Amino acid sequence: MSPAAFIDRIGDWSAGLRYGLLTLIALAFFVPGIASLPPSDRDESRFAQATKQMVETGDYIDIRFQDAPRHKKPAGIYWMQAAAVHLTGIADEIWVYRMPSLIGAVLAVLLTAAIGGMLFGPGIGFGAGVVMASSVLLNVEARIGKTDAMLLAATLAALACLIRVLQMRARPAASAYGFWAALGLGFLIKGPIPFLPVVGLAAAESWRQRSLGWMAALRPLTGFLVFTALAAPWFVAITIISDGGFFAESVGKDLAAKVASGQESHGAPPGLYLALAPLTFWPLSLLGLIALPWIWRSRARAEVWMLLGWAVLTWAIFEATPTKLAHYVLPAYPALAILAVAALADGDWPARWWRWLCFGLWALITVALGLAMPVLAINTGITGFDPFWFAGVILLPALWAAWKLAVGAGAGRHLTVWLICAGLFTGVVFGRFLPGLHPVFVSPKLAAMLPDRPGCETPFLASAGYSEPSLVFLTGTRTKLVGGAAAADHLAAEPACGVAAVEQRQLKPFLDRVAENGQKVTAAGALDGFNYARGKRVLITLYIAEPER
Repeated sequence: MSPAAFIDRIGDWSAGLRYGLLTLIALAFFVPGIASLPPSDRDESRFAQATKQMVETGDYIDIRFQDAPRHKKPAGIYWMQAAAVHLTGIADEIWVYRMPSLIGAVLAVLLTAAIGGMLFGPGIGFGAGVVMASSVLLNVEARIGKTDAMLLAATLAALACLIRVLQMRARPAASAYGFWAALGLGFLIKGPIPFLPVVGLAAAESWRQRSLGWMAALRPLTGFLVFTALAAPWFVAITIISDGGFFAESVGKDLAAKVASGQESHGAPPGLYLALAPLTFWPLSLLGLIALPWIWRSRARAEVWMLLGWAVLTWAIFEATPTKLAHYVLPAYPALAILAVAALADGDWPARWWRWLCFGLWALITVALGLAMPVLAINTGITGFDPFWFAGVILLPALWAAWKLAVGAGAGRHLTVWLICAGLFTGVVFGRFLPGLHPVFVSPKLAAMLPDRPGCETPFLASAGYSEPSLVFLTGTRTKLVGGAAAADHLAAEPACGVAAVEQRQLKPFLDRVAENGQKVTAAGALDGFNYARGKRVLITLYIAEPER
């Protein structure tokens, strides 16, 4: 059975079967590693710690990381994480804070399938959902407790409602108001970002119709009231509480810095996202590469034109922005996934030379990923499985299946083999390999080393020279991130319960202040690790005050 016939056969399945199976596929990709991966630095741990403090203080308006205001993103994702904490009753495990991202990623897969089904048919929609479920970028975001997976779900919900309004002659009010509600939710998660795909699709449709009249079906006047009712209350409250500081920080500093220059050393020239796409969209990025000639030939089709408007505007805006992080272009990927599967289902594939070229590029990336695991395993001393054996057993069948689809007489079974290999690879990488990179997860090791202090419920830590937010999340809100001298003062002020973690670069000021204070301290352990957030090796020694005699 050809891939096109295979996709058509899937379209004959019941909606319940398609969406049920797609949910299981998404969970199979996203769940491994959710609980075993330690909290990552820096964004995830900042989000999780700020949410933990919301729950601790009962203040769900003013977002803070320790004592510092966190006025960069709205409160939407923090509220969702706080709801997960309340529902589970667990506040100290990072997997709880990842639940909104996991749910958002699964919803994004299902909504991609729904949009693809509306535009091209249920079989193509199902395939596009699978492409999204397997993509590297969404797999990463599904396992990180921050905004982007749930933001993608809200954006796709708005786009699904918009497309339904365009397709339905009756122009149902529920879809129009659903559009504004989804935009309001997205705005409450990450500000105006959801408008980029929506404006791109709407602009493409307006150009195609040579008219803006269709927009009346969105009920813009009453719909905007729905949007405002969802998004405005928190913004009003935080403006009052912060005396305008939220907008000064989020718009005046954070957004302006991203647009004006590469913020926090994340600057890069235009074209970076295009260069990274074969990797971030891997493993089924091969389908997208092969589909490019078909997309160009089919650009006059209304469905293709809308998807191009959605993807191209989003992509172009972020390519033009100096600050670049891989996840910024994630909202464009569902449109590309739908186009890739639509091209596969059409059966009109490009010239053989183009397919060989695309397969060659994809194969190089696949081999590089396979070799990266043994290299990292050797350099970090991972034990427990043979990465050479693993990479060979999983990636060789994937290469064979991809070659058959790209340049050989591919069949539906090759798609299935490819998907199974991708799922196994993703599961082992996120569920076993990455959690085993112990030297790069300094904070969990440091938290586990804290000595028990008699008479103290928990040690009171001051960390000098190692200031990653994951350490605060793991050791408690009162943990101090200070310099060497302040760490010595901490032991002097808290001789019974205090612990100082001193990185070697802060050791001299720490010991100088200890001598100045006339203290006696004892080393209670040492840690040698690699701080991946800064790209530096760290040597940390734990100190406690000697008891008075």
